[in-house]
Amino acid sequence: MSIGFYNVENLFDTLDDPDKDDDEFLPSAEREWNEERYADKVEKLSTVISKLGKTLPTIVGLCEVENKSVIEDLANANALKNGDYAIVHYESGDERGIDVGMLYRKKQFKVIYSKPIFVPLPETERPTRDILYVKGKVTKGPELHIFVNHWPSRWGGQEESEFKRLSAAKTLKAAIDSVIGTNPDALILCMGDFNDYPSNVSITEVLKADSLNTKSKMVNLMHGLQKQERGSYNYKGEWDFLDQIIVSRTLTDYKLPDIVSASTKPFFFDDMLYLNEEYGDIKTNRTYGGTKYFGGYSDHLPVYTILAY
Repeated sequence: MSIGFYNVENLFDTLDDPDKDDDEFLPSAEREWNEERYADKVEKLSTVISKLGKTLPTIVGLCEVENKSVIEDLANANALKNGDYAIVHYESGDERGIDVGMLYRKKQFKVIYSKPIFVPLPETERPTRDILYVKGKVTKGPELHIFVNHWPSRWGGQEESEFKRLSAAKTLKAAIDSVIGTNPDALILCMGDFNDYPSNVSITEVLKADSLNTKSKMVNLMHGLQKQERGSYNYKGEWDFLDQIIVSRTLTDYKLPDIVSASTKPFFFDDMLYLNEEYGDIKTNRTYGGTKYFGGYSDHLPVYTILAY
């Protein structure tokens, strides 16, 4: 079965939510975000999600979704409606109103328990997104512990903002340790937009996630892919993986259930990319650049992997 993650780049509806800072995504705003543009983006994103694997993906983590309603619209779009998807979503304290969520096919995966995990930051900082924890069971298969992440951005500079992502990493590590403390053989899958690369301290030293060829208890399936694949995000002409899938060694120890690591990759087709003339390379075809409407998909590419059981 296919398991994917996608940062869908500001999937806002067109309605004003007084409890969120969503003013820039209203029909009256400079971006002129309207029902037609929203419907077009939903159809585009659902088409991409439907192609994450040979069949409709069983589990899809999402970030930059405004609310449960927009995830429902994704699930009901033409490309995904036959998947009979259910949703796990909680509102977080992010001031912009963007959350993480998860789609799953009800016939293939049963949710046993879920909760949001708060990421603490200093009181002087704006709240960030919660980490979504989902415990569930694959139909006639294993029990999985899934963590969906969207860590604080690099706004203000990578080094200046690093302490926020270190806090998110420590929060996730504590949650993973809690699961392992109860069951050392637990099958754990973390996915998300970590806003850090596989080589950064938050991933290598806090989560202690390394390549498949090491003895680390957590395996970053994107480790080493930078030289082989395009990456999930392009910054000033350089591709790398902000979006990653990190799993416990119990999912890569060559006994079923087993992550088919060779099938872990970013996904794209031609229309999701465009030639960036400024840097002379290929970039993601996103929805907006500032306030300019491009009508694309997202500024990130999705990533996915295959679980055999």
